[in-house]
Amino acid sequence: MRTNPNFNRLPPQTQQRLVQQLHQLNQMPEAERERRLARSEMLERLSPQEQMQVRDANQQYHALPPGRQAMVKQAFQDLRSVPADQRQTVLNSARYQSNFSPQERVILNNFLKVEP
Repeated sequence: MRTNPNFNRLPPQTQQRLVQQLHQLNQMPEAERERRLARSEMLERLSPQEQMQVRDANQQYHALPPGRQAMVKQAFQDLRSVPADQRQTVLNSARYQSNFSPQERVILNNFLKVEP
């Protein structure tokens, strides 16, 4: 990476951040690393508008109170185990509508766009 001319043109802070991220990625268990890489690839395949929706969802998630973040995180983990073609049905179910606000369901929906 450091021998790449494009990398060397980046500001030093960006270079340091990227090296740290790569180091963190290399320290992860293989399954987690593969999932993160697959998620990044899926994000790259989205349209610019969809990419922005995912970034916005991430910002909205971090703006939620900690208790709601925990609930959304658990719901996301639960939805990951649901087959992709059934996730929308579960997300639109009465259970999810009664437990999550429309904004929280949009966050979940956008997070699921990049979940392998």
